[in-house]
Amino acid sequence: MKLKTKAGLLVALFAAAMAGAPSAFADGKARELNVHAKKYQQYFAEASAEFNVPVELLEAIAYAETRWRHHVPKGHARKNGEPDVEVDPHGGMPPNYGIMGLRNDSHFGTSLVQAAGLIREQPATLLSNTRANIRGAAALLAFHGARKTRAFPLEDWEQAVALYSGIPQPEIAQLYTYEVFTAIRQGREGGDYKIRQRHVEMEKIYGRDKLKKLAAPRITVETGVPDPKISVPDFQSK
Repeated sequence: MKLKTKAGLLVALFAAAMAGAPSAFADGKARELNVHAKKYQQYFAEASAEFNVPVELLEAIAYAETRWRHHVPKGHARKNGEPDVEVDPHGGMPPNYGIMGLRNDSHFGTSLVQAAGLIREQPATLLSNTRANIRGAAALLAFHGARKTRAFPLEDWEQAVALYSGIPQPEIAQLYTYEVFTAIRQGREGGDYKIRQRHVEMEKIYGRDKLKKLAAPRITVETGVPDPKISVPDFQSK
């Protein structure tokens, strides 16, 4: 089904991003990362140091966007042996690119082009090269962080993560940031990804009432309006 409104696109974005997120270390067993995920882990650490952004945010954004799978345009599968996912620009939902889910469309912005410019590379390089994609995303996150560094509390980076998402509606962008910070707070681990677990003061970021809504089992997103809102059936503030 093609989605024709920005509200519809946002609903689809979060239905896809938030569905089926695994629980943190559900069986209590550590999992061995595959060789590609270990390489990506090294790239995250290098980009974190180069651009002075928290490595946990890079890992969690890549998890929220792609589950650490490099997205390439349809018909442009890479030949370097790394796993990738072909995305179709004509499938209704604007695609995201690379392991960091960078974008180049009229709905969620041109983060691919911005990121490439910040590291003085061509956008095509960020499409084909995982390391460059991560470097560009780290540079973009640092730009949105407005002089914040790794020394700042993670909670102070929420606005930068929201801007990175490209979602113009603040309330909807919080769904995105909530997934990113929840992945860090709980930890996520599988053969393809590992998000290091770190304490996050979620109430400090969102406030008590908003946090209860974001953590609800079922959230409704308004559709058919230019500025969609989220609501929780039967939610009562205490």
